[in-house]
Amino acid sequence: MLIKNEIPTEEPIISIGIVLPNDNQKTVDIFSTEKNKNYSISVDDNKISMNNILYDILQLENTVEDSYFIINPVTIGRGFHWGKKIKLKLPGNLEVKVSENSLFVINHIKLETYLMCVATSEMSSNCPPSFLASQTIAARSWIIAASEQKHFELGIDACNDDCCQRYQGIGNLTHGSKLATQSTRGKFLLHNDEICDTRYSKSCGGISEDNENVWDEEPKKYLRSIFDGKESIKPNFNNLDETKKWFNSQPNCYCNEKHVNSKDLKKYIGKVDKKGNYFRWEFDYSIEEFTELVNEKLGYLFDLISSIKPLRRGKSGRILELKLEGVKNENDHSVIIKSEYEIRRVLHPSFLYSSAFYIAENFDSKNCLTKIKLKGGGWGHGVGLCQIGGIGMALKNKSASEILSHYFPSSILKKLYD
Repeated sequence: MLIKNEIPTEEPIISIGIVLPNDNQKTVDIFSTEKNKNYSISVDDNKISMNNILYDILQLENTVEDSYFIINPVTIGRGFHWGKKIKLKLPGNLEVKVSENSLFVINHIKLETYLMCVATSEMSSNCPPSFLASQTIAARSWIIAASEQKHFELGIDACNDDCCQRYQGIGNLTHGSKLATQSTRGKFLLHNDEICDTRYSKSCGGISEDNENVWDEEPKKYLRSIFDGKESIKPNFNNLDETKKWFNSQPNCYCNEKHVNSKDLKKYIGKVDKKGNYFRWEFDYSIEEFTELVNEKLGYLFDLISSIKPLRRGKSGRILELKLEGVKNENDHSVIIKSEYEIRRVLHPSFLYSSAFYIAENFDSKNCLTKIKLKGGGWGHGVGLCQIGGIGMALKNKSASEILSHYFPSSILKKLYD
């Protein structure tokens, strides 16, 4: 595994989880293009079973350039609205083992080869070259900084999914995506002689968020909230009228529909993503539907919800604490949801685009809540690089270094190895 913030002097080999134990997957097919051979693998009594032979670990290697493995199925979008199973073409070597009586498949791969795949797994290869270059530098810095190490207990550097950063193999590789990696080889963002923990999400919605408002960690100077444009608009999200005005408007920022319209967005975002525009969005629920949804996500807490109150917002307007009030067994009852991630998980059948929204309420003649509308903006946590905004900047002929300095203030770009 990588060591936190160890500065590399040469290209490292990294370990990426492809099939994770919590996928609870019992079978997988792996085809080697080098050997022209298919491996049908299953789990048998906490061991790997292949051709009626049991193994503790299988090591599958590519020794010929341009050879690869085809692995099927692989889960992507774990827990998100677009989650599915797909087939992946993977370079590098594979390690297959069993953990918790489920398959665990790891891809050991050179960093720069991995990054070629990340750029066009996160977004489409149709993106402007300067954006692909900035996305590649951000992805390289994030994984080598190794600040989060979300899968430390599994002994891997990252998984293949949005939990870490998307890695969907060589299926989407183009000359442009290869060039984005080759032209930025060994380049990282640094702050105070440490590699930056460069977070990113699809759309900030107009204003990015401070990192400590999303994760329980110290503030990072290069992960500060910024207005995603030339101006410096800072709504007071403690004021409901200003909040409504913000989410009902199209402020002049790089991720809005004026810079990247919904028609063009379809060709820029990743193939696995649900098509649409996420700068501004809305969801409607009857109060009965909303109560049923909350009970399903949190356990049976309410007979009926009567009030939804944001308690704390971040600088981007993202709700960080939300109070739900209602009735259970004829008694008043309430619960506080205390993170933007959990708010997104609970308030949507699969996963809400962001926690940046306000609640429009409808009442009947007896002043009872009957319907709610969530009117919001952005897609994701909103910290660091706004990917759609970065495309907007690139379409305005901004360079990769200009894009990165905009979203990661106080950082510098430096080449650490050839």
